[in-house]
Amino acid sequence: MTQNDQMMEEEQMYAYWLMNVRGIGKNTAKMLTAGGRSAKDVWNMSPENLKKILKPQQYAYVADSRKFWNLEKEYAMLEKRNVRFISQVHPDFPEKLHTIPDAPFALYVKGSLPNPEQPSVAIIGARMCSEYGRYLAREFGMELANAGIQIISGMADGVDGISQKAAMLAGGKSYAVMGCGVNYCYPPENRDVYELLNEHGGILSEYPPDTQPRANLFPPRNRIISALADLVLVIEARKHSGTLITVDMALEQGREVFAIPGRITDRLSDGCNTLIRQGAGIALSPADLLQEFYGIEAENAQSRAKIPGIRKLDPMESVIMDVLDMNLQSISQLQDKMEKKHISVSMAELAHYLVQLGIRKLIIQEGNYFRRIY
Repeated sequence: MTQNDQMMEEEQMYAYWLMNVRGIGKNTAKMLTAGGRSAKDVWNMSPENLKKILKPQQYAYVADSRKFWNLEKEYAMLEKRNVRFISQVHPDFPEKLHTIPDAPFALYVKGSLPNPEQPSVAIIGARMCSEYGRYLAREFGMELANAGIQIISGMADGVDGISQKAAMLAGGKSYAVMGCGVNYCYPPENRDVYELLNEHGGILSEYPPDTQPRANLFPPRNRIISALADLVLVIEARKHSGTLITVDMALEQGREVFAIPGRITDRLSDGCNTLIRQGAGIALSPADLLQEFYGIEAENAQSRAKIPGIRKLDPMESVIMDVLDMNLQSISQLQDKMEKKHISVSMAELAHYLVQLGIRKLIIQEGNYFRRIY
């Protein structure tokens, strides 16, 4: 480690202290470190100078923390928990965040940060999404990842988590910005997504570890989601959805917004249809989005082939997956489709194959009807 690296690591240690002083938020931390003052300088400031900047209660908290905070021990605990602290003065702090209003003072990271040399798309949408939304979240997540696009989102139920999981299963990278500490898996139902993010991307937060999920912490994190992306893609949103908060932030940051259209009678598509009417780009397919925004030709067949369960399909299973789609179909309907492909299979054999595909979580059965997941 060079001397400059050592100095930077020391500065991160003091910045970590500053961000963990009670009563000191990111705005106060920025004020204290304004004018070229480092976090270490703040630690060493005289009581008189600190009192000129801070409110009496804030000064009391800083004074107490300087007395009792063990810098080396507390900072070392982060490493033991596989959490990295990156303040705004660190060279790895994302450049895209430097330019936005209300930029975070620092980030806590598990895994890695998005690669600034690769394009990124934020995929957001309804938590209680429809099957249409689920299907499209998987489709866009897979195809964009296959084209080398990093997927940014918030690991929420519904569109967010589904698109991120699909991207990583297709061999791509994804990054989640949390409204809690990075050591919390929230929502707990997305544990599989959380574990994948540790290996195939990263988990980011501006909140210290052990910060529990609270409703008021989630809207502010949306500005980071949109800022880390080149564009924001909305897949299903109600007219007054919280998803549109992220859209507003994206527009303020100068990011492009695309939306997937839906039926005018579908309340889950009201938000997307309204965005399109107001001038958002229309995303009709992953290939369409890739071509229009990035000038990339999609290779649609390759991303599905990377899903672990799909790699192991035998010839008959491949045919069955081809005739399935996002709409529910009965065994007799599937059998008719296969006959049109000149493939003969009995209902009993077809039912057996469908059960096996269901066990591998590649399709879903609802009553006597079936549809594909990927």
